[in-house]
Amino acid sequence: MTHSQDAIWQQVYSGQWYQTHHPQLVQARELAKRLCRELNQLPASKKAKRQVLISQLLPNAKNIDIGSDFACDYGIHIYTGDNVTMGSRVVILDAAPVTIGANAKIEDGVVISSLTHPLEAAKRKAGWQQASPVKIGINVVLGEGCIILPGVVIPAGTIIEPGKVVTR
Repeated sequence: MTHSQDAIWQQVYSGQWYQTHHPQLVQARELAKRLCRELNQLPASKKAKRQVLISQLLPNAKNIDIGSDFACDYGIHIYTGDNVTMGSRVVILDAAPVTIGANAKIEDGVVISSLTHPLEAAKRKAGWQQASPVKIGINVVLGEGCIILPGVVIPAGTIIEPGKVVTR
């Protein structure tokens, strides 16, 4: 069965609240974490091996360069155009699709999150969350340490200053 046919993935993709502890979600995150670990252990000089791991981790990314200490939740929901560059310590929480346009530059320490957690502590503790897609246009620069929150659409050519939190 493909993700699009599974009830839990339908909940995630439709923006409904869902429990993150569902076995299918846990299994997919564990695979992504393993691939991230393997990628982060390879030096930049091992370009061919890094590209193989990147293509396994991010099957919907094109011609992407990723710095050290990269992390993502699933990888399969990250879509990029050509020539995307990511610095070190970039984190992408991709429960919902995260689309990054061609020639985008994502500097060190950027966090892109498609996740929202409930305000009620009991629901957070129970593992409830909600996902909303993030779209980043072509030729965008995300400055060092900025944070992009769920549902954000960043137009083409935008430069987000270092340290900014983008909420809409």
